[in-house]
Amino acid sequence: MWRLFLLVLSLTAVSFGGGNTLLGGLERELVQTGQITGEQFAVAVALGQATPGPLAAFTTAIGMAVSGLGGALAATAALIMVSLTAVFLISKVPSRWFAHPGVRGGLEAVGPLATVIGLYLAGRILLAGSLDWLGLAIAGAVALAKWRKLPTAPVVLSAVLAGMLLY
Repeated sequence: MWRLFLLVLSLTAVSFGGGNTLLGGLERELVQTGQITGEQFAVAVALGQATPGPLAAFTTAIGMAVSGLGGALAATAALIMVSLTAVFLISKVPSRWFAHPGVRGGLEAVGPLATVIGLYLAGRILLAGSLDWLGLAIAGAVALAKWRKLPTAPVVLSAVLAGMLLY
């Protein structure tokens, strides 16, 4: 049970992008080592995905398949521990620090940066890897418009039209 707890905890601590990013590590460590079968793993993931709540709810079902109720509790506790620890640590940061211009600027830059990365990756996926600097420039323009709080619909429509004309 402790091994399962530490496995889920370590995967959660280094995974970004939601619960599905845990699947590869869990499959490698549990199915390929024979702790559960591929069928048990698939059923646990399906149950977790069908359940309302966070995408990573499948870890509870995987824990149940590995070690019964104790495994389910251990996997669930490990899943939420990283987030709870981060929230607790952030809550201890003095609020005046968030008013510092450097911190405020950094926090304001996160949204446009995430938008650029998301749009660029979506374009790469949709265009099967053929997106080049033009796509990055369009994504950047959309992010800049978002950062400057321009209306989203006209900016996105302009970017799409520019992409269609220039591509």
